[in-house]
Amino acid sequence: MKRTAWWTIILLPVVLALLVLIVFFHQIIRLPSDFREWLYLHTTVPAAQSLRTPEDFNFLVAGHIYGSPNIPDHQPARLLLERLPELIASDPDFMVSLGDLVYQKKADDFSRLDKLFLSKLPFTIYNTPGNHDVANDRSYYEKYFGNQTYFSKEYGPATLIFLDTELADCRLDGDQRVFLQQALDHAIADPSIRFIFVFMHKTLAFQDVEMRKLDSKLTRPNVWDCQKKDGSNSIMAEFFIPAAREKPVYLFAGDVGAWGNLSPYYQRDPWLPLTLVMTGMGDTPQDHIIRVHVTPDAVSMDALFLSDMHSEPLTNYDRDYWLDIARNH
Repeated sequence: MKRTAWWTIILLPVVLALLVLIVFFHQIIRLPSDFREWLYLHTTVPAAQSLRTPEDFNFLVAGHIYGSPNIPDHQPARLLLERLPELIASDPDFMVSLGDLVYQKKADDFSRLDKLFLSKLPFTIYNTPGNHDVANDRSYYEKYFGNQTYFSKEYGPATLIFLDTELADCRLDGDQRVFLQQALDHAIADPSIRFIFVFMHKTLAFQDVEMRKLDSKLTRPNVWDCQKKDGSNSIMAEFFIPAAREKPVYLFAGDVGAWGNLSPYYQRDPWLPLTLVMTGMGDTPQDHIIRVHVTPDAVSMDALFLSDMHSEPLTNYDRDYWLDIARNH
């Protein structure tokens, strides 16, 4: 019979105590983002699988679907239409549009969108209204998507939150702020929810003083209207940073890409499981779809470029990538 080394008797309780302390304080200790997410996912017990189905799911995210403002055909982006059979064949559970489905809010534009795109989808599409969809007159948009333009739903181990950034100028209006806080609180309190996904059109969650000063056409949102000169980010500070201290949060915004600009964009908080993705089309070779795969234990994402259907990790398109473009073009 082997004798247990004396040091293992002392070391084992110390290691266990440290693990307990890390688990207990992981919401306040400044641990790296990826480790915090791993720790959360492996130290909480998910609800019984029978409560939510499916536990694993896939979805697509697209932004600025009408494509280029300089092409007067009023059709969705050309590559999106060309690759639609292949996207359908990939069998996603649903698709999310991040707004600007049409260039003009006219009956003809919406009927054209329906004929060429919406009616061909065998899966559900959710949309966050863009300024081109609803500005001044929401009646055409509401005919296709209803008048509840911000809402949430639960899907598998996730809460999906859809915002309407067009109800107020570069901010969330009072009722929607209450809704967002309640939706986040509910997701945090529900033990069967492992991830929080938030979708919006305007790039409210993106603020970058250095990038704005460089003001390269390729490294700016479609408009700078909602970018603060001091870089302050109230929507992050009030809603998403506190939520990410509790559960992993993924934000998607779509008011980019009209000429290949700032799309795709990937940003991960270094200390919190808080990820920002921006994506939009503009009838350029850069046009792409974001693919998201969710399991109870992980979220994976990549960019599927429609020109030749090759995929790349979103992490290739981080802030450093775009800053390098801004400085050298």
